[in-house]
Amino acid sequence: MKILATGMEWYEQVPGGLNQYFADYLKAMIRAGHQVEGLISGEGGRPEAPGYIRDVTAEPGPRGTYNRIKSFAAGVRDGTVRFAPDVFNPHFALYASMVTRSTLPKRVPIVTHFHGPWAQESQVEEGGHTVVKYVRYQVKRRIEQASYRRSDSFIVLSKYFEQVLSAKFGIRKDRIHVIPGAADTDRFRPADDRRLLRERMGIREETKLIFCARRLVRRMGIDHLIRAMGPVSRNVPEAVLCVAGEGPLRGELERLVMEMGLGSSVRLLGRVSNEDLVRWYQAADLSVVPSLDLEGFGLVTTEALACGTPVLGTPYGGTKEILERLDDRLLFPDKSPGAMAHKLVAVLNGASPLPARDECRRFVLRHYTWERAARSITRVFEQAVLRRKESGVYESSLL
Repeated sequence: MKILATGMEWYEQVPGGLNQYFADYLKAMIRAGHQVEGLISGEGGRPEAPGYIRDVTAEPGPRGTYNRIKSFAAGVRDGTVRFAPDVFNPHFALYASMVTRSTLPKRVPIVTHFHGPWAQESQVEEGGHTVVKYVRYQVKRRIEQASYRRSDSFIVLSKYFEQVLSAKFGIRKDRIHVIPGAADTDRFRPADDRRLLRERMGIREETKLIFCARRLVRRMGIDHLIRAMGPVSRNVPEAVLCVAGEGPLRGELERLVMEMGLGSSVRLLGRVSNEDLVRWYQAADLSVVPSLDLEGFGLVTTEALACGTPVLGTPYGGTKEILERLDDRLLFPDKSPGAMAHKLVAVLNGASPLPARDECRRFVLRHYTWERAARSITRVFEQAVLRRKESGVYESSLL
């Protein structure tokens, strides 16, 4: 099967869950025997990506949002003629917004990966309720709605996002397929010698290392986790929190660490390399996912578990669906700093048990591999192709 997919940016240039998923997903589909072409926007220079990745903004010229959208539309038109896809598979509504039904042959279904309500996520990050922000939200929502009206079917990574897509956009549930994300288990794996790794990273034997990899934006809850470290550091002095990631809240979070006197207990690492990300997961005693809202899956959860590292997370969205399947004691009672602190202290002092490291790894190998995901995605694509062939035109293909 030939799959033409549109994403956002290349993950090595712009880290993020969607970008990482897009790269791993295309690689998995190739391993499953498909031909793929992935269109991305190469921010910050030409990406060092496989040959099946094409930068639609490679030509000289302005790279504003509108021009990127036009470049994606042109890339899809070109790919439709040159690549002759069996399926068109967009992963971000904005960059697929100019790809109308007439862009594609009638035989080609549109199967959309829904990675979250883009307009709502933007509204949460911007905060406030000014008229300008409200209008901006409505414009983004209408772009999403128009893109989704063209889709034959949808893939979501969690039951939570199935609910969001159905409730917020009126998509019938029989058109939505829940296929969880996955971890690259070749890359994310336990260290051969964890003690030696920690020694080389300068982590003392007695240190209880808590690790968190998140973009530094409001809904990720990093400020709540830092506030939780106040009582944690008083009760467990050997506990150290290391946070990997960049984002607009970096300065605010640095000030919070200083104000709380946590300079020796909390480190903001900034952006770390792909190799170092794996090492941090392997070295950590515990990983934390403190998301406040709109957590559709959370690749970081499966990546940490694949390295053998237990994960604590807030009881929402995709995080809840993963962790309660392993052990519901891994969930915080709620997203408050107090609830996080209480659970962390109990875990670090041994009062609340954690699954063994090898159990965490086996859990991912049973439920969250790319081989498993690729098989399920292939079935969705095959059904969409057959349905369009049998009916000639799908009822939602109006634009």
